[in-house]
Amino acid sequence: MSGRRITSRSPLAAANAPRRRQLALALAAVLIIATPTTAVEKDWDQSPYRVHITIAADTAARPQPALGQTLSTAISERIASTISPLWVTTIEVATDPQSRREGLQLRAVPWEEHPPELKEFDKLIWLGVRAAPEGYQLSAREFDVYTRQWGAIHRRTAPQTTYLPQACFDLLKSVFTPLASIEPIADDDAQVLLHFKGDGLPRRSEGDPFTKPGDVFQPVLRRSDRSGKLAEGGVTPVPWTFLTSAPSSNGRRLATVHTGTRRPFAMQRRGRVEQLAVALKNPPGPAKVRFHARTDPKQGLAGYEVFRNAVEGSPELIGVTDRTGVIAIPPGDRGGVTTILLRSDGQLLAKLPVPAGAGAMLEIPVADNVSRLRAQSESQVVREQLVDVVARRAILISRIRALLAKNRAGDARKVMVELDALPTASVFGRTIDVAARKIPASKDPTVQRAIDKMFSSTRELLGKFLDRRAIIDLQSQVNAAPADPDAGS
Repeated sequence: MSGRRITSRSPLAAANAPRRRQLALALAAVLIIATPTTAVEKDWDQSPYRVHITIAADTAARPQPALGQTLSTAISERIASTISPLWVTTIEVATDPQSRREGLQLRAVPWEEHPPELKEFDKLIWLGVRAAPEGYQLSAREFDVYTRQWGAIHRRTAPQTTYLPQACFDLLKSVFTPLASIEPIADDDAQVLLHFKGDGLPRRSEGDPFTKPGDVFQPVLRRSDRSGKLAEGGVTPVPWTFLTSAPSSNGRRLATVHTGTRRPFAMQRRGRVEQLAVALKNPPGPAKVRFHARTDPKQGLAGYEVFRNAVEGSPELIGVTDRTGVIAIPPGDRGGVTTILLRSDGQLLAKLPVPAGAGAMLEIPVADNVSRLRAQSESQVVREQLVDVVARRAILISRIRALLAKNRAGDARKVMVELDALPTASVFGRTIDVAARKIPASKDPTVQRAIDKMFSSTRELLGKFLDRRAIIDLQSQVNAAPADPDAGS
C-alpha cells in the first residue's frame, strides 16, 4: 500500500520528544525491575492505540486532486486537539488503484493479506470518500488487530466540501471500537468491571470520548501462545453474551451482563486466555436474526414466534420468522440489548440477548424441534384419547356399582360389556409404539432424549389410569350377584 503518511503530533510534542523518550526509557526500566509481574497490566492502562487510517478518495465526479491530502491534514489536526494522546495516528492517502479500491469497497481483507507494516498497529481504519452529485458519500470500517475482528461498515453523506473534514472525523470516531479487559466481580453475575486500554492516559476533556452508558460490548476470549502472540483460532466470542456499559461507580467502569448461559465469565484467568470486551458500533437500524436447526445450519426455522421479553408485564410479540428463519428485531426504547424469546406451539425454545443496530446477521442455532413437535402432537393425541377413555370408564364403573346396589345384576352385566369394550392399556401401548415409529429419529441427542421421555411418560399414565385390577374386581362382583328377581317376569 503506497501513499504519503502523516503522524499526528503537535509542534510542542515534537520539540520535547527526545527528552520524553529518555524519561520513558528510564521509567520503563524502573517498572521492569520493580514490578515485573504487573508489566502487562500497566502497559494496557498506559498504552495508547496505534491507529492507522487509510483515506481513499474518488473524485471522478468532481475532480479534486488534493482532496485526500487536505482531509489527511484536517483529520490529523482534529485528532491532535481532541483525542491525543489516546490515539497515536498514522494517516495514509491511498494513491494506487488497489488501495483506493479497498478503501472504497471496505471488504474484510484476510489477515494474511495485510502488509507486514500494518500488522504492527492496534487499529486499522479505512475511510472512503466518493464525490457525488448530492455531495460526498462517506464510508468507513475498522479492523481490530488484537482480536482480528472487523467492525460494521458505517456510511454518511456530507452535503458540501465545507462540512467534509468534520464529517470524516465524526465517522472515524463512530467506527472506532474501544477495547477493555473484563474482571468478574465476586458474588455478582449481573455485572463485571471493564479496564479500558489507555484508561490511565491524560484526557483533554472530562469523560470518555468513545463510550457512554448503554453502549454494547461483545465479550471474547483471546488465547495466546508462549511468546504472547495470538494462537491459531485464538479469538472466541463468549456465546450468547453481551455487555452494556453502566455509569461509573467510585471510579470503577462497570458493565451489565446480558447472557443466555450460566456464569459466562470465570473469576480467574485461565493460563494465557484473556477475557476481553470489544465495543459493538453497529449502524442504526433493526438487528437481523436467523434461527436455524442446530443439526443443520441450512434448515431455517420458519413460522416461529419471536417475543421481546418485558421487565414488567407480558412479553411483546415482535413477529414470526420468515421462510428462511430470519426476523428483524427493532431497537428497544432504551436501545442497548434486547432479550428475545423464541416460541413454537406455546413451547419456549430459546431466550437470548440481541444487540441493537444493523450489524452482521446473528446466527442462532436452536435444538432441532421438528421431530419433537411431531412427537408432542402424536403424544397429545394419545393423551386426549386416554382422558376420554378414563372418563368413560369411570362413568361405566359408577353405573355398574349403582345397578348392583339396586340388585339389577342383569343391567349391570350389560353395562359390563360396554366397559370391557373400552381400549385397554395394551391397546394404547400399541398406539404409542405406532406413533413413536412415525417420528424420524432426531440427530440432536438432547431432542431425542426429550422425545423418548415424552412417550415414556405417556406409557406411565397407562399403568396409572388403566389398571385392570379395578375392572377384574368389579367383574367378580357382577358374576357373584344374584339374578335379578324381575328378570323372569
